[in-house]
Amino acid sequence: MTTASTASSGTDGPEPGDDAGAGSSLSAPATAVGPSQSPPAGQVHDATRRAFFLEFGKQAVTAVGQVAGMADLVGRASGGSVAGLLGLEAPTTTTTRPPEFARSSRGSRVSAAAPAADGAFRSAYRLGEDGLVLLDQRGIPERLDEVLAKRGSDVAHYLRLGVVRGGAVMAQVAAYGVALTAQERVGQRRQQRHHELARTLTALAEARPSARLPAWAMERMRPIIEHDVADAAEEVAPDGAVVEGTDQAAAETAEQDRANDGLALAQRLRAEADAIATDMGAWNATIAASLHDHLAALGTGPLTVLLHGVHGPLAGGVVGSGLSALQRLRDEGRGLRVFVTEARPFMDGARLASWELRQAGIAHQVIPDGAVAWLLGREAVDVALLAAEWVAANGDTGALIGSRAVAELARLHGTTVVVSGFSACVDAATTDGSAIPDELRPARDLAAYLADVPIGTSTALVPAADVVAASTIDLLITERGTVAPQAAG
Repeated sequence: MTTASTASSGTDGPEPGDDAGAGSSLSAPATAVGPSQSPPAGQVHDATRRAFFLEFGKQAVTAVGQVAGMADLVGRASGGSVAGLLGLEAPTTTTTRPPEFARSSRGSRVSAAAPAADGAFRSAYRLGEDGLVLLDQRGIPERLDEVLAKRGSDVAHYLRLGVVRGGAVMAQVAAYGVALTAQERVGQRRQQRHHELARTLTALAEARPSARLPAWAMERMRPIIEHDVADAAEEVAPDGAVVEGTDQAAAETAEQDRANDGLALAQRLRAEADAIATDMGAWNATIAASLHDHLAALGTGPLTVLLHGVHGPLAGGVVGSGLSALQRLRDEGRGLRVFVTEARPFMDGARLASWELRQAGIAHQVIPDGAVAWLLGREAVDVALLAAEWVAANGDTGALIGSRAVAELARLHGTTVVVSGFSACVDAATTDGSAIPDELRPARDLAAYLADVPIGTSTALVPAADVVAASTIDLLITERGTVAPQAAG
């Protein structure tokens, strides 16, 4: 695999407000979400955005309930969670927190929230009045912290920290990050605006090298900016000087024109971000329906499932395909026995997947990663579910670290291996697994979730993703259908 990541040095790049790529003028830090905050002076509430999300939410919840069996989950969630999913409610009231939890490891402030309970639910992200509110997945299930991203460089920083995980949801928040940067730069000259947006696109695409979807989302946003760049030539004289006129009135007119152009670009980018989120919700619902049908066809008795990674809304957005399929089977009366791997070192399974399964009311057991062979040697496991982050043309698949061991052991014991992912994860230019980018996480990731004390002087090698050979995968399920992985390209 090609290494395309930061070394495991224990650093995570600039704080929110720093340039996402190389030296930016974005200096205002992201702030904590708090109930007393109000929109900045002069900021007008955008009723069109709220109306869009209200309508999107109605359609998404309906589709999920009908196609993927998630209506019960939405109904169980407390505290107006549907409004939270759609960005229509104020942040949860903060509470007093112990001093040691007042800041993240890099010093960025986070809001305090009541301890997570099985009856509580938060969406992975939502749009607030003054930015993008991200559920900090590093604290789940003990804490439901939220952080506020005001611009794309903030989002890139939080992606590098691991605040948000899962390619689909990372792609969605990255798209909104671009729109936030465009909104912040409305009054700038086009050349300056385009320069900042280009750096934001690069930073967000490269924030998590082993996940293809954030870069794919940036490629969906890029043509909108490039179209605006083409129009910018009219703004510049042959000698490079900006044409604004000589009198005050002309200068004011030019400034207003810039603002209007900037606002139009920001609105187009926001609309595309909305489209990406909507598409991914629909795709996840389609994948969930296909996965349900496949699992339902595996005999008539109780179904034993091994989950590796997160398969619910924390990784997918409004809809999580794997969790939705399991819940629908449960609602249909199918017996389920679910095992969840720890998914070290971030403990995605023990912390995040297990939390989502409890939300959905699905009984399960968490097992150590090192116990997968033991389990498969003693239990007749019907299917192992993995989630794709990158799929090469030959079907080799990049997935959460530990996925290769799960797939190879499952294959050895006759367990069906099913990988779910969007068709956008498939990259025809990536010939095989050796070309899928590698990613090394900071050493702190290992210390934070496997030990109560720092590693200290020890060095750590913390890969973020595995490559699963196509020969060990039975089925790849995308929104376009179910295929053998070798046919993915």
